[in-house]
Amino acid sequence: MMLLSSAKAVKEAGKSYLILEATDRAGGKVYSKTSEDSSRYFELGAQFVNKDMTEIIDLIREAGMDLSKTQTPEDPIVISDKSKEPIHLDFKDITDALGAMYETAFASSPLDEVLDKHIENNRKRQIIKSFIAAETTVSTRHLDAKGLEELVSRITTTNNALNYQASGPLSQMIAHLEALSKNEIHYLEPVVKVKQTKTGYTLKTKNKTKYHADSVIMAVPPTAAARIAYSSELTDHYDRYLNSYVDGAVIKMTFVYDTPFWRDKPIKGKKRPVYGVIYAGSEGVNLMDSSKEEGENRLTLFIGGDKAKELGDVPIEVKEFFAKERLIEVFGEEAEDYKDYEICEWQQSPYYGGGYGAMVHFNGEPDAHKHLMEPYQNMVFASTELAPEFPQFMEGAVRSGQYAAKRLIEEMG
Repeated sequence: MMLLSSAKAVKEAGKSYLILEATDRAGGKVYSKTSEDSSRYFELGAQFVNKDMTEIIDLIREAGMDLSKTQTPEDPIVISDKSKEPIHLDFKDITDALGAMYETAFASSPLDEVLDKHIENNRKRQIIKSFIAAETTVSTRHLDAKGLEELVSRITTTNNALNYQASGPLSQMIAHLEALSKNEIHYLEPVVKVKQTKTGYTLKTKNKTKYHADSVIMAVPPTAAARIAYSSELTDHYDRYLNSYVDGAVIKMTFVYDTPFWRDKPIKGKKRPVYGVIYAGSEGVNLMDSSKEEGENRLTLFIGGDKAKELGDVPIEVKEFFAKERLIEVFGEEAEDYKDYEICEWQQSPYYGGGYGAMVHFNGEPDAHKHLMEPYQNMVFASTELAPEFPQFMEGAVRSGQYAAKRLIEEMG
């Protein structure tokens, strides 16, 4: 998304460009899979938007689609796994509290230690840790409190980020963007080395092909960018910022049901529509109703952080068993009666990163994004982590790509 958004902005500015795509397709973690009989599709990566995300909505509509509302019944609740108590958590409230904690001598501590010292109630602490790990796809023992607070400050929306989805597969939007640059994209050309020259840059790919450019937009996650070799001056300038991040990890599993039994479930003696579940017993695991209005009944389980890494190398049957256990734990045996499901995980990719986006680790620079998103020697980085607004979302990827192109063109005059 960052790459294609940057290219679109450069094209609209009337500049010439070339896209070096590391894989055999464009779009990164925006990827749709259609069933063999074409009766349904699944979003394997990014999926949700809200109406404040204007740039991604424009692209969805340019691609011939519209928005479909995510099914949200009246008075929905999010519950914890074992107690089934309703949970009321707001990410901004948590990060505001973390900001205060950070100032009290835990600047060099991982986030889980900060939480352990400040939250006495064990159950509450488990829920908050799981919520944060689910939202960031990085376990709290790796996170920096200040870095998390800073990232959340760039998510300015007041609306539920899951309110809407595209009316069709998001791969249709990627195909639209690819068509705009169809003659400029070189696939299967991962960059392994960036060298400064007297006139600009030489980029060497894994295939030992060399490309020359006046300027460069590195539209990859910072963790992937850190594995590329750079000229010494670039290394001196960027190294500590690129190495301030740790990759997330997430396994996404979507289950299709004939009936939405979770919307009429007795919770603590009262029938309430369950919209989501936070699994305090498994940090980073959460569940949500991902159905579209007038669409199929779907639940999506996200296994994030260290739990996703733990399950990364086990057979798919083991992952499915773990997911079914979590569903049955909350909803009973009927949760096992799904008619279709799809699973996807990104953590094995050397180019996409493993979760929604990389996060600043507790030994990293909390403001690393500020240094990476601004041009230096006619080079600039773009990724959802670096977005001026909506980091970790598709909207952030688009805005980061646009911002990088705009600033680089300004710098070059």
